[in-house]
Amino acid sequence: VPELERAKSEGKLVILASHHSATNLTDGGGFGGTKQEATITNADWLELVGRYPNVVFSMVGHSHEHRIRYMTPPVGRGFWEVMTSALADFPHELRVVEVWDDDNGWVRLRGTLADYSFEGDSVAAEAKKLGILDFTSGWCSEGRGTPQDRNVEIAIAKP
Repeated sequence: VPELERAKSEGKLVILASHHSATNLTDGGGFGGTKQEATITNADWLELVGRYPNVVFSMVGHSHEHRIRYMTPPVGRGFWEVMTSALADFPHELRVVEVWDDDNGWVRLRGTLADYSFEGDSVAAEAKKLGILDFTSGWCSEGRGTPQDRNVEIAIAKP
């Protein structure tokens, strides 16, 4: 946490990036798992991040869907969690992220989804075909998210 402390003391805004979303953090116990000691659970993570009002966004993956969610910790300030689906799975989209300071007390994030070209790339073309097969067969879940989770613009008051 030294980096978060330093950014806070210097008045810098922070965007976190991790593979797992807050809702995917557990102690490893549960169905088929073995509880691990010294883990950070969902509640622990939210409490930790909530103590840093300068954390404004958290970019995550893992669940293979587009999702935008405002996270409300039990203490401190909330933050926006921006999840982007995996390129390997349907809908095979990436998210272009732009972040800027409006210079009026607001910070803005724009996330725009885009398809990628697989023209001339037989491996990418085969991967896209298999991903579509997974989706249409029902093997994998819907990764597109709701319309509100796709192309987004989020404006927040600067802490």
